[in-house]
Amino acid sequence: MERKHIIALKTFGFTANESKAYLTLLQTNPATGYEISGKSGIPRSAIYEILKRLETNGLVSAIDTNPTRYIPLPPDQLFEYLESKFSGNMLELKASLKNIDTEMEVGDLWNIRGYDNMIEKSRALIQNAQQNIYISCWNSEYNKLMPDLRQAEARGIKIVVFSFCNIQDKIGQVFCYNFDSSELEKMWNKKILIVVDRTSALLGGVENLPTNKVAWTKNSAIVSIALNYIILDLTLLGQRFKLNVSSVLAEMLEGDIRVLDDLLIGQQITSNKS
Repeated sequence: MERKHIIALKTFGFTANESKAYLTLLQTNPATGYEISGKSGIPRSAIYEILKRLETNGLVSAIDTNPTRYIPLPPDQLFEYLESKFSGNMLELKASLKNIDTEMEVGDLWNIRGYDNMIEKSRALIQNAQQNIYISCWNSEYNKLMPDLRQAEARGIKIVVFSFCNIQDKIGQVFCYNFDSSELEKMWNKKILIVVDRTSALLGGVENLPTNKVAWTKNSAIVSIALNYIILDLTLLGQRFKLNVSSVLAEMLEGDIRVLDDLLIGQQITSNKS
């Protein structure tokens, strides 16, 4: 019985012992409470109460034998059960919280702790994108976000990726220096920056530790600064490699770069010489 399976079930409301009992039954069924206790490590004094709770929730069934034996809800039916239960709970929660008056401002800056939580928040931002995704990251995080980026691209979302690292599987428009990440780590700390729909941004350090911290915000000023940071990196890359990135920058600036070009046409540039 792997710990990751227990952790996965706990995220859906199972207790540790309920997870152990259910997983044990998946591997050996039908089984008596005594047998489940012995194979799962759950004390005999607690196993029947745990089985009763699982049976009440429809996750195990008791077979009328002597002694009573139990069988688990098959995994495919468990998925349907959890999906129905949690989608219903989410709808109830949304309806309930809408009736609460709050004084929270949308522009607040939220700290997200832990590497895994950072990845999950990044995935959620990408999954909820409506128009465009601008991202600056290292290849390790890019690889983790690839499935979500690919789905976003399939939905017609504009994607622009910048990286100092070597990006192999390119999704959207990818601009990178192709440096080896192990060499870069000797000089720089890893960072991530994601701007979605020009309305929200995630930015901060990237260390695979529970103490890692990034910020997520909808503050328009901070989102604009984050977007300009990516624009600057793309501009410098274009200059160094003589790439024409003006069309990409124009889209990111929503046409501002073309307005600037119009102003500069015919403008006499002068300098004072002593």
